[in-house]
Amino acid sequence: MTSFEQTALRLSNLRFAWPGAEPLIRVGLFELRAGERVFLAGPSGSGKSTLLGLLAGTLQPQQGEVLIAGQAVSRLSSRQRDQARADHIGVIFQQFNLLPFLSVLDNVTLACRFSKRRSARAASRDGDIESSARRLLGELGLPTETWARPASSLSVGQQQRVAAARALIGAPELILADEPTSALDVDARGDFLRLLLDECVAANTALLFVSHDRSLMDRFDRAVDLRALQNEIAA
Repeated sequence: MTSFEQTALRLSNLRFAWPGAEPLIRVGLFELRAGERVFLAGPSGSGKSTLLGLLAGTLQPQQGEVLIAGQAVSRLSSRQRDQARADHIGVIFQQFNLLPFLSVLDNVTLACRFSKRRSARAASRDGDIESSARRLLGELGLPTETWARPASSLSVGQQQRVAAARALIGAPELILADEPTSALDVDARGDFLRLLLDECVAANTALLFVSHDRSLMDRFDRAVDLRALQNEIAA
């Protein structure tokens, strides 16, 4: 068993059902170690996005516990869960969720504006949060001439890299990536994934990468099928 100090994510006896429906999520025990990169597979409707909502604290389980970096977020109030998410979790959304009217740099540094913890980590490594944003954008291959532009002016692939930099800044313990390569072509998908994995290794950040594209599985430390995991628990 992994100690809490080494665990980025731990789920135990987790149950969730939408009103009037059978339980969609049933997980007895699932862990991600610090720095571990895990591919979570499953077809549409299997509960992947619901599970991410439970991990991010936007949904509350009917039973069980979600621990992020040793903190039981499932026991917190809504406001406390919001702060825990800002402090410990970076999220890469399928549709990016960038603020279109803000510049690329402002979109990336926004994650630290809501978290003193991540702001301090970014400053400790790079001097200040803007320098940290610049480093990440550079390492993710985004041209410097785009950094002052509104995020809405960028290509799909460029916006995806901005979303990754926003999730990574301040070295959160856990990155949740929801189908982050679905809008990219084959070449851009490979480049983006390589850069994302490299950045997680450098920051010792755990990554839970949710996708239906099983061709990407061999790039990760391990792969988990959500249906198989839940079937094992149900059995």
